Amino acid sequence: MTSAEKFYDAVMRLPIVAYQLFLISRELSAIRGLVAFHPYFGGDWSFLMTVSARVAGVIFISVILLLSISRFRPVGKYSSWNPKITALLGTLFTYLILLTPRSASDALWDSLSTVLILIGSTMAILAVLDLGRSMSIMPEARKLVTGGLYGRIRHPLYLAEEIAVLGFYLQFRTWQAAPILIVHLYFQIRRMDWEEGILAKAFPGYAEYKQRTYRLLPGLY
Repeated sequence: MTSAEKFYDAVMRLPIVAYQLFLISRELSAIRGLVAFHPYFGGDWSFLMTVSARVAGVIFISVILLLSISRFRPVGKYSSWNPKITALLGTLFTYLILLTPRSASDALWDSLSTVLILIGSTMAILAVLDLGRSMSIMPEARKLVTGGLYGRIRHPLYLAEEIAVLGFYLQFRTWQAAPILIVHLYFQIRRMDWEEGILAKAFPGYAEYKQRTYRLLPGLY
């Protein structure tokens, strides 16, 4: 990889890494404040679920941050900025939810939030184990992976993220957070469009793979 390519790769990662580190730091500080205010959980199930939901959120952001560090050199990528900006917005926009007011703690919603975020985190890890260093934030072609979770759906990592994002939303349940969720989903769909386009150009076998798989949900989409 040339110096220019290394610089480009670092520049593309920097906003994502910096933003995620900021959010992790912010959430950890909030969790410390919660525990300091209520140091003895006792039988307070509602409070325990509130803290668990916040911790699960930190785990997911940390997983996505760590999994994006080591990647193969791309064999194909777009020269225009439109797909790159779409990818950045798809990745970063959803975290704006964390900057909006949370709803009052509720044991049921917080429990469901924790479960969804942990499911999303686990799926993300499994998807990246299939991808190896082929993972990419930008719509780039590094290696065509068609096994494991990718044997039935083309974007299991995005599915994992959407499950976790829904879990995040359940901690908020506000009108301010709902538009963020909708706009994030739009950018993710556009991101998948761009990604499938570059993979089709880079790998002759992608058309056949696309025909026998679903984009996100087997049997539906």
